[in-house]
Amino acid sequence: QFNKPHGITIDNEGNVLVADSRNHCIRKITPQGAVTTLAGNGVAGFAEGQGSKAQFKFPVGIAVDNQGSIFVADCDNGRIRKITPTGFVSTFAGTGEKSGDTNGPGLSV
Repeated sequence: QFNKPHGITIDNEGNVLVADSRNHCIRKITPQGAVTTLAGNGVAGFAEGQGSKAQFKFPVGIAVDNQGSIFVADCDNGRIRKITPTGFVSTFAGTGEKSGDTNGPGLSV
């Protein structure tokens, strides 16, 4: 079940990707209607890693680039997270600071 799905997008293969905010994970719905967890494990927190080893804390926004990478606004972790096409989750930008407006380089490109 979803718990406060907050953001959705469609990837290059027609899958619907959902930032499942209160389940602290990213879900995938195939064109056939199968729902799976792409990243996160349902536990609020911060961890980088492959698929279910990663943790999010209230993901709210989601987008996909032309290479199939997924970008997630990880709200309570104060970061933009990147999920590679192989399912590895890392921090793309942000330091975890809860507020601020300082411009500068992201952590990875």
